[in-house]
Amino acid sequence: MLQLVTGGLKLAQGIMGSSSAKKAAKRKAKMIRQMADYNARVKEMEARSVVKTMGAETTRAYKSKRRQMASQRAAYSKTGAVSSGTPMNVMLEQATEMEMDIQNQRRNRLLQEQNLKQQAKTGRYEGEMQAQTAIAEGKAQARASLLGGIAGAVGGIGGALGGIAGSTDAGTLSAGFKSLGAKSLLE
Repeated sequence: MLQLVTGGLKLAQGIMGSSSAKKAAKRKAKMIRQMADYNARVKEMEARSVVKTMGAETTRAYKSKRRQMASQRAAYSKTGAVSSGTPMNVMLEQATEMEMDIQNQRRNRLLQEQNLKQQAKTGRYEGEMQAQTAIAEGKAQARASLLGGIAGAVGGIGGALGGIAGSTDAGTLSAGFKSLGAKSLLE
């Protein structure tokens, strides 16, 4: 009789352990997702910051280069240089270089922004994969706990049946079934 009670307790323990493992896995998955989302939001904020910085730096660079070109134009005008020929070619070349520098800066910032946005997406994806792994591990732990409880319960019942008086293989599950008039699965 005590073995039946012990078997029942082991079954209950397995069921409770299974439930606990599932809940723990869900909590862990939720925390992983939250952390991945937080990290992704940080990367997205960095990307927005890069875009804002790019706008401010581009404006500043344009103003600075224009001032520089204006002072050069004024210097050429004071010397009495004509608006064609070598001085004009130099100014045109400088304007072209200025535009290329600014466009290169803009391109680099856009690449940086895209990289940060991709890191945010990748972080969310990796977080989801880790969360799914945590859930799968929790389910495996839950199954193991439940199977352990069932095995303990079957062992307890088998021990109780094995203790029935008059059994030839005393103490075995097969003996308990024989005493009840049932055939063993092993026969």
